[in-house]
Amino acid sequence: MKKLFLGLLIVFIILPVPGVNNLLWAQASAISIDLTFDKYSYNYGDPVGVDIVVRNLGGEVLISRGFSSMVYYLEMRVIDPAGRLLLANRNVEHNEFPDAPPLPFILYQGRPIRVASCEVLPPGWFAVSQTNDLRAYYPMELPGFYSAQVQLSAMTFKGQSGDPCDVTDYQWVGVLKSETKYFFMEGNTQVQIAPDQWPLSWKNDHNIPDVQVHISPEEGKTTDDYLKESIRLNNVVAHRVEELRPMLKAYFDRKAAIESLGAVEVDKWYPVVISGWLKSGQPFGGVYKIRIVH
Repeated sequence: MKKLFLGLLIVFIILPVPGVNNLLWAQASAISIDLTFDKYSYNYGDPVGVDIVVRNLGGEVLISRGFSSMVYYLEMRVIDPAGRLLLANRNVEHNEFPDAPPLPFILYQGRPIRVASCEVLPPGWFAVSQTNDLRAYYPMELPGFYSAQVQLSAMTFKGQSGDPCDVTDYQWVGVLKSETKYFFMEGNTQVQIAPDQWPLSWKNDHNIPDVQVHISPEEGKTTDDYLKESIRLNNVVAHRVEELRPMLKAYFDRKAAIESLGAVEVDKWYPVVISGWLKSGQPFGGVYKIRIVH
């Protein structure tokens, strides 16, 4: 009998209570986040324009204070082509304290409750957050594909305008997220590739000249700032790098270069990524597009 009781107890703990998870999510699902980039692909030096619209699609919502005044484009999870999480540069002075003050208690309907500061989002509320150039806040230096998602921490509360926001009896707590968006950047380094027409015959011909890449140092840098042995073309190692001030000239095997593109089609253009490292330990990179020909 004891074993049967324990078995029923385990089943009760493991099985979810019907509707509980859906109820918790339902309290926040009325808040939508739309993330839009002004383009899908950005050329060298292009500004990266972003618009974010946060809306309350349901009834009145009691939510943690400060939600409506967030700079939403600073609350993004941006992942660069190397898989690194990029943190926003907020340029705002921030004073840290050893311990945050405890939430206060108030007497409400004859009982003490611990309350948080909150605000009201009325039906139809919306806020727009936009920037003409996301590069001013996130260090997007590498060429390739980036991903971005808005993530807003929030807590919603029961009741209506004027009611205290009881942190021990909230409706929902978690992170509100937008759809993940992807975009392509050519990088901050200006590069040129010669030739920019690559014949398919390169895949079978070993007696051909090299692909030549000209790398122009970024503003404030010289050729001495670059680790020449780190320079890659789609992960193909340069077998020779010359310092022709004010630029670098790197040489790559043509067969290895065209094979680095994978399966290709004639008359189509493909981005070629040139990347490497500075002596300071920072990455650099740029993109140049080539065309496949017969």
